[in-house]
Amino acid sequence: MTTTGCATVTRGSTEEVTFTSKPSGAVVTTGLGSGCTTPCAIRISRKEAFWVTFKRGRDVRKLHVTVKSSSDGTAATAGNFIAGGLIGVAVDADSGATLDHVPNPVHVDFSVPQADIQQSADAYYHAIRKAEEEKFAKERAAEKAAKEKQMQ
Repeated sequence: MTTTGCATVTRGSTEEVTFTSKPSGAVVTTGLGSGCTTPCAIRISRKEAFWVTFKRGRDVRKLHVTVKSSSDGTAATAGNFIAGGLIGVAVDADSGATLDHVPNPVHVDFSVPQADIQQSADAYYHAIRKAEEEKFAKERAAEKAAKEKQMQ
């Protein structure tokens, strides 16, 4: 008998969170104790929301990274129900495998004042997500057109 949830297996309990800044070279410190210099990435538990500080010279920007339920993680957890794995559902919930960090990537533009930095970072995240979704939709449409052409 297995005690691993679908999302825990396919997504894991940690996530690589990417940090970027404009200009690059900012020192990043998370409230979890880890840090790096942009552009960089840190593997963080999916269950951990955290504060992050970007520092470049005397300029400092702080913002909050939250966790939210992911459509990918939710789909994997739904697989537990289909397979009858209630234990797997509990494992996924406990591991945080159904969660994603938002925003990710975490981007700070030092030309934006601290008062507007969270909104700026969130807008950057949503723009990237939208571009990824549009790219995926175009790829799916091209695949569908190719299949239809093959059937003719």
